Amino acid sequence: MFEYLTEYWFAFPVVALGCTMTIMGGVGGNVVCGPFFMLVLKLSPEAAIGTALVTEVFSMSSGVIGYGRRKLIDYKLALFLALGAVPAAIVGSLLSVHAPGTFLKIIFGGAIMIIAWLLYRSPNETVLAAQEAIVNPGVPGVRTRIDRQGRVSSYRVCRRGQLLGISVLAGLGSGLVAIGGGELNTPAMVLRCKIPVRIAAATAVFTMALTVMAGASTHVLVGRPVWNPALWTIPGAILGGQLGSYLASRIESEALKRWLSLLFVLVGMVMIADAVFLK
Repeated sequence: MFEYLTEYWFAFPVVALGCTMTIMGGVGGNVVCGPFFMLVLKLSPEAAIGTALVTEVFSMSSGVIGYGRRKLIDYKLALFLALGAVPAAIVGSLLSVHAPGTFLKIIFGGAIMIIAWLLYRSPNETVLAAQEAIVNPGVPGVRTRIDRQGRVSSYRVCRRGQLLGISVLAGLGSGLVAIGGGELNTPAMVLRCKIPVRIAAATAVFTMALTVMAGASTHVLVGRPVWNPALWTIPGAILGGQLGSYLASRIESEALKRWLSLLFVLVGMVMIADAVFLK
């Protein structure tokens, strides 16, 4: 019994660090957890995805608490995006149960590399701040938020149909390979509507929390998660969610984006190579 409980103790620091870095950028922690489960813990793709989604429920919930305390979440927009993401996550979870493991690994690896490209190409904070500064808070339709540090953010939610469509794709990816929520929703809000990064990331985390709950519940019902590593990954995810949301408003993110982009490319290539050559 003791060995069962302590077998995966080393997963705690890995997941805590991974979730801290990804939550800071509004990216789901499963970009780290999924490959870790498959490549290091040697779980089957479907078991890894189910376990990763269960873990992410706690990292996203922890992130929501952290961002909520800092008054950064646009709840109205997050619930709107969840209208598309939650049903899509359930569909994606059902599809992942029946998909071949090799196919899931290739899709997972390819998705991570796309995420790396989106992260690398996202505009820097200086450009976004300049774009934000031209939004007139007095114009009808412009939302204004004042966070816990007293910073004022004004922005307009535009292209709602596009944002909802992207959220559907994000939810489908979240259920199918446990990634896609914040990785698509955050850039969409930033690039399409010039929503400040800290607001977009916080809002995406809230939407992801609802999305992964739906996906994880579906995986639990079909018995896919493996629970003994989850005993360590869940506390790591909770800690990472708190640290990530705390550091997001205090640390320059440009260097982090570049390093994460490189890391994600390497992980994606290893995932595809593992599926094609090492199966």
